[in-house]
Amino acid sequence: MAEVHFLHASPAPAWRVQALAAMDPAELGQAFAGDEAVNWLEAATACGLVEAQLKLGRMLLTGDGVVCDRRAAFACFISAAGGGNAEARNLLGRCFENGWGTAIDRDAARNCYRLAAESGDFRGAHNYGCVLAADGCIAGALRWFERGIADAPLPARIHMLKALTHHPRCAIRAFAMRALESCPVAPAD
Repeated sequence: MAEVHFLHASPAPAWRVQALAAMDPAELGQAFAGDEAVNWLEAATACGLVEAQLKLGRMLLTGDGVVCDRRAAFACFISAAGGGNAEARNLLGRCFENGWGTAIDRDAARNCYRLAAESGDFRGAHNYGCVLAADGCIAGALRWFERGIADAPLPARIHMLKALTHHPRCAIRAFAMRALESCPVAPAD
C-alpha cells in the first residue's frame, strides 16, 4: 500500500503537472488507474483537478491502495467542494455526519447535503431527505427522495429505494414501495 502524506505533500514534479495539463478526460482516467495511480492523483490534486481530489479523497477515506487518512480525505473533499462540486459537497456531508476526519457536526452535514442536492447530486438529495426525515419533515424528505431517485442511475435508484422500504416512517416506506414497482427493471434480490 502506498503511503500518501497529502496534508504535507511537496509540489508535484513539473513534468507530471505539464502532462496532466495536456491530457483529455479519457487519458486522465487511464493515468489514475494502475500502479502509479497515487503519484498521478497527488499531482492532479495539487493542480486542483476536482476529479483527482474526489478519487484521492475516496481512496484515503477507505484505505483503498493507500494508508487510510480521513483527515487528508476531508481536505481533498474541501478542496473539491470549494469550486462548487456537488459530489464533493455530499462527501463533505458524510464526513461531518460520521466524524470522518473532522468533528461530528450535524448542522454542517445538513448544509452540505442541501447544497449537494440543490446542485443536482442524487446522493446529496437522498442524504438531505434522510436528514429532513430524521427531523420530522416528511413532506420535505419525500420531495428530495423523489428528486434523488429521478436523477439516479437505475442501480443506485433501486438500492436507495430498497433502503427506504425499511424506513421507520410509513409514508416513506409506502413511497419507496410504489417507486420500486414503477422501476423499468424489476429489482433483483
